Amino acid sequence: MKPLSVHDKLFFFERNFFTLDGLWMVETEKETNWETALNIDLVVWKELLKIIFLRLKKYLNIKTDNLKDFIKILTFRWSVEGWNYELAIRDQGTIEVSIKNCPYYAAMDRNPDRHDKIPLICKNVCIPLYESITNEFNNKIEIKRTRYKGLGDINCDFIFSQKGGSPSKSPNVKRLSKRRLNNKDKLFYFSKNFRTLDGLWVIEVENQINFGTALKIDIIVWQKLYGIIFRRIVKYLNIQGNSLKDLTKVLSFIWNCEGNNHEIVKKTEKETIINIVTCPYLEAMKRNPERHKIISSICKDMCVSYLDPVIKTFNSNIVLKREKFIGMGDQICNFHLTLK
Repeated sequence: MKPLSVHDKLFFFERNFFTLDGLWMVETEKETNWETALNIDLVVWKELLKIIFLRLKKYLNIKTDNLKDFIKILTFRWSVEGWNYELAIRDQGTIEVSIKNCPYYAAMDRNPDRHDKIPLICKNVCIPLYESITNEFNNKIEIKRTRYKGLGDINCDFIFSQKGGSPSKSPNVKRLSKRRLNNKDKLFYFSKNFRTLDGLWVIEVENQINFGTALKIDIIVWQKLYGIIFRRIVKYLNIQGNSLKDLTKVLSFIWNCEGNNHEIVKKTEKETIINIVTCPYLEAMKRNPERHKIISSICKDMCVSYLDPVIKTFNSNIVLKREKFIGMGDQICNFHLTLK
């Protein structure tokens, strides 16, 4: 398969970032209850936004933490995610942001089953989330909210001010914030934060409930996510059939996007063997000593569990066999695919 372009990878991560977050929320709610899922969601996003701000501060080469810098980082994130907003610099050093469209609101609005949850997400997640990240970035920056789309207003507003600061005397905030983003900017954001988002959900479900529940939900989330990913990739690559060759194309595309270093060691009409040499999810757990004890469970109990069903759906005559797992001490993960 030819090397993937930035556009290819962006297609993968941008589409699936929001889907991954939504699936975790829905499946956690099913397994526990609404209040627990909402509380976990808030903790996950508080931590994720802190990480996002640190990454973007470095990516944008920002050295200070004044209001101008905060707005630059915040609006970079909003622009990447597809928020529709307008900025205005008011008197007395105040910056007002008017949100015309929020992608999270829009996603819930498209799903009739989630309409009743919109005001609850707005009130119990969005409001405390932005208060938290504002204070985390610089406790001299103040935030005020007067309108909330999720609570029935036409727009949302964010009014920011900094004690002792006057952004009107700084470089033009609107010009800085409306930086023209390219696909590399977007790919940096989504690819970096995709795995982080998933990992934070696993950790927080484990913290608030237990590891068994976290693993159970993780398997369900990835079973459903891979089903969606397969359909998206099949359409994106214009794959017309469901042969073993077609399946190999889909898997290779996904793994190349995810950063799974793999090699196809055998490829015939009825048999394909693919070896994964390095797995980014495993590498992430290895970097965290606290996750070392669960590597084998994640590898053995999850990896086969979420991939096998989607392969059966793609073509019920294709059989997957696994014998080697890096997380269990082997040098490779092997995927032996045969067509009955």
